[in-house]
Amino acid sequence: MRTIKSLILLALIVLPVFVSAQRARITFSFAMNQSGSQLSPDSIFVENLSSNCDTMIYSPANSLNVTKLSGIDDAKTAESQFGIESWYYDSSERAVSVMAFVQEEKVKVSVFDISGRQCCSGNFSVDYGYNIFRVYGCPRSAVVTLSSGGKEASVSVVNADDVSSHCSIQYAGSGENISAKSLYSNGAFVFHSGDQMRFTMYSTTCGDVISREILSNPTENTEYTFDFTNVENIRPDLIVAYDSVVYMDSIRWTWQQVSGAEGYRYNLVDDYETSIDLGNVSTVRYEQTLDSSRTYMIYVWSYNSCGVSDVNRLYASTPAREVTDAEYDIATTGEENLRILNIFEQPDSVILRTPSINVDVTDTIWNYLANRMYQAARTTGVGIAAPQVGINRKVICVQRWDKGTMISHPWEFYFNPQIVEYSDSVVRRNDGCLSVPDGSEYPTIGGFSYRATWVIVTYYDVDGIFHEEKINHQYTAHIFQHEIDHLNAVMFFDRQVEENAYKYTIIEGDSYEGLPEIR
Repeated sequence: MRTIKSLILLALIVLPVFVSAQRARITFSFAMNQSGSQLSPDSIFVENLSSNCDTMIYSPANSLNVTKLSGIDDAKTAESQFGIESWYYDSSERAVSVMAFVQEEKVKVSVFDISGRQCCSGNFSVDYGYNIFRVYGCPRSAVVTLSSGGKEASVSVVNADDVSSHCSIQYAGSGENISAKSLYSNGAFVFHSGDQMRFTMYSTTCGDVISREILSNPTENTEYTFDFTNVENIRPDLIVAYDSVVYMDSIRWTWQQVSGAEGYRYNLVDDYETSIDLGNVSTVRYEQTLDSSRTYMIYVWSYNSCGVSDVNRLYASTPAREVTDAEYDIATTGEENLRILNIFEQPDSVILRTPSINVDVTDTIWNYLANRMYQAARTTGVGIAAPQVGINRKVICVQRWDKGTMISHPWEFYFNPQIVEYSDSVVRRNDGCLSVPDGSEYPTIGGFSYRATWVIVTYYDVDGIFHEEKINHQYTAHIFQHEIDHLNAVMFFDRQVEENAYKYTIIEGDSYEGLPEIR
C-alpha cells in the first residue's frame, strides 16, 4: 500500500440555507482519502435528519447544483459556459433530469439508446443560464445530447425506473426553480443552518460494498473527507514511472513495481482481454521494424486478485530525421500562400497517401511551417495538416471552436499529435477537405464521415512542451480527427464505412447546424 494519501474531489452539492429570513447558499464538497488511486466512490447519500429528507449523488454525475436563493445569481455570469452540468434520476417524477447551462434562447434536446437509435427529441425556448429537462420513458442506458447556438454537449445517463414507456422530453424550467429531490419523501430537499446531517459515501472493492459516514451540523461552507485509508483489498495502482531505451530494431520499456500488484499485462492496442501476461516481470521489449521519427506506444496494466488497474500508455520515440532541403524550402520560401495538394492529381495523391513522420520539436523551422499552413487555410478551412502542403511530417493547425468567443476562435499549432483514446460513440457527420476540391472535372464524393464524439490527444506545443488533452467539444474533436487522419494517410471518405461497427454506439445525424463544413 502507498503511504501517501491521495485526495480525490468527488462531488459538489449546493443547497439553499435559510438564515434570518434571507435565503443564501451553502456548499458541501466531498473528497475521498485513500491508499492508492484505484478506489473510487460509487455514490454519496445525503440525509437531513432534522428535516427528514434526503438525496443521492450518483457516479458518474460529479455534481448536483441546486438553486442559489439569494439576491445575486452568479450562475448568470459571462464566465459560465454551455454544457451539461449534471444529471440524476428523479424518483418523484420517475424521470431522468438533466441540468445544462445554455447561452441561447433556443436549445434542441435529443435522446438516443445504446444502439444509436434516436428515441425522442424536442426544440425548446429557454432562459439564459441553468435549465432543467426531464426525460420520461428514457431507455435504461441512453445518451442525452443538447445543441444550441452551434455548440453541442452529451452525457450518458442511466434510468433507474423499472417501467419504460414512450420516450418524451419536458422542459422543467430554469435553475432558479430547481431543488434537489428526496428519494424517499415527496417534498424537496431542504436545509436550515445547523440541521443534523449525515453523509454516507459508498464504494466497491473485491465485490464488496464498503461505506464511510460523517455526522455534522454545518453552519457554513464545508468540505467533508471520507477516510478509506485502512481499506487493503483494492485493485492495484496503474503504472506511472517508467523508462524506455530505443535500439535500432526494438524498444525496451521498464517500469517501477506497483505495490499490491501480482502481475502485469501489455498489448499493442487498448484491449485487456487480448493482452499478454508478463507475470511479475516489469519490463517488455517491443520488437518490430522501427522507422525514424516515429512515436511507438504500448498499453500496460497491473493486476491482482481484486481486479485490474486503469490502463497506462507507455511511449517512446525514435530520433527525428533531419530537415531536408525540400522541406526547408516549403516551410520558409515565398510570401504567397502555400499550394494545397489535390487528391485527384499526381504526385499529390502519393504524398497524401504516405504516412507522416515526427519532427524534432526543438527545431524552429516547424513553427515557420505551421504559420504558413495557417495562412493557407484560415480563410477557407478550420484545420490543415502538413501533408496537404507537400510535407509528410506530423504538424497540424486546428481552429479551436471550444475556445475564444462566439465570433472568434483561435488557431493553434500541434507537433507530433496522436489520438490515444476515442469515445465509444461515433456520429455520422458532415465532412469535407481542402484536398478534395469541388468541380465538374473531379469526382463527386459524399460529404460525411463517422467521428468519435470526444478524443484524447497527445502533442507538443510550440514551446516544445508535451501535453495530453481530452477534447470534449464534438466539433473541435472532429477537426482533430480529420487532421490527424491526414498524418496517417487517411482521407475523410475512408471513414464513411466504419470497420467493427458493433464496437460503437452510432448516433445518426449532424448537429453542427450553423458551423462551417470541415475542410
